[in-house]
Amino acid sequence: MKMPFIATSPAWKSRSVTTSVWRNHDFRLVLAGGLINNIGDWLLQVALPAFVYTETGSGRATAAIVVVELIVGVFLGPYGGTLVDRWDLRRTVIGSNLLQALALAPLLAVTADRIWPVFIVAGLQGVLQLVNDPASFALVPRIVPTEQLVQANSANTAASAIARLIGSPLGGIAVALGGLSTVVVIDAVSFLSVAAMTYFVTTPTGSLRSIDGGVDGDGDDASGGFREGWRQIRSYPVLVGYLGVQSLASLTFAMFPVLFIAFVIDVLGGDEAQVGIIRGMAAFGGLVAAVVVGRLAARVDPTKLMMWGYAGLGAVALLFVNITAVTTALWVFLLLFALSGFPNLTSQVGADTTAQRICPPSILGRLQGVLGATASAGALLGSIGVGLVVDSVDVKILLNIQAALYVACGVATYLTIVRRRDSGQANASAASSSAASNSGHGASVK
Repeated sequence: MKMPFIATSPAWKSRSVTTSVWRNHDFRLVLAGGLINNIGDWLLQVALPAFVYTETGSGRATAAIVVVELIVGVFLGPYGGTLVDRWDLRRTVIGSNLLQALALAPLLAVTADRIWPVFIVAGLQGVLQLVNDPASFALVPRIVPTEQLVQANSANTAASAIARLIGSPLGGIAVALGGLSTVVVIDAVSFLSVAAMTYFVTTPTGSLRSIDGGVDGDGDDASGGFREGWRQIRSYPVLVGYLGVQSLASLTFAMFPVLFIAFVIDVLGGDEAQVGIIRGMAAFGGLVAAVVVGRLAARVDPTKLMMWGYAGLGAVALLFVNITAVTTALWVFLLLFALSGFPNLTSQVGADTTAQRICPPSILGRLQGVLGATASAGALLGSIGVGLVVDSVDVKILLNIQAALYVACGVATYLTIVRRRDSGQANASAASSSAASNSGHGASVK
């Protein structure tokens, strides 16, 4: 069993550390590309299920959109991360985004009577995301010094909040007024924009397999690389704990889209536009959190950000669903969803930075690949479970269960990550002190 890996600035980063991540040209390119991409993603994420639910009236059909993508992730997720550890990250991000733009084309054939192309696109996008997501995640610590990771991840998550603020309402309004074709075109442009931005990144982003013990011991095939990566991940208990927490979080998040749509339409009496507008309000709390976390980056413990973020998200979620006993006024839910953006962002920044700091760089892609599989399994369970019961169980009961699971994620973060990391650091410190004492004793004998 290995002690937790705590990242320092790697030897392969020869450039000097600047005082602000904003002076980093490559980071600005990646941030801008990600912002544009996320606007398109949120637009599609809101528009597609809202279209299906409105046209079919079926929670099961809506949940099935997510289920198809998750099935792909469960079976193929680990291999995407393995390939990412072998390939140049910059080229991988460019290629996967170009292919994702092309994979949207079947959605142009979707009508109220012909829904099946949605499932084809969900599967194609799922396969491509298995490569794109680990590559995008691993790219950040390659272009940003370790000391600036919290600041960089705060900026990235703030950009995601802005994208949500723009993309969510735009998705609901666009599908209500113009149909899916406009949504598809905008999302395709977003993928192409990411590819263009990433093309101009100049930091070397080649494979690090030969660094930090990252050589695959089971051969050069993807399955061998996965087995070796999993063996290395298991030797760090804190990484196993991280995978468990994030998988539970994925299950919890996967329950939300269908439940939220049903809640807004059936309980609040809203429509597709209000679904998008309310979801977009979380961006405001996220922007405030990004400013606070960014300013305190040097003093923030990412594992505790992760812990308190999940716990806080559960508390706000409980209030969101149960306040309907008092009021169903739209402005109340706009305010509460805006408030939820604060713990949501802190949990995301904390989780991303925790992984980047506790995982050796040479297996970071595989960690994300394995997480893709375990998180997809959790999300698949959540989506299928919701799809089976949403039409027969009170949606408020289901949302209360989901809120309790957020709190459970916070508790699990403390038990499996914070406590293990602190224990590992204490043991390492004790070992270091013991070694120094023994060295000093030897010198006195001489």
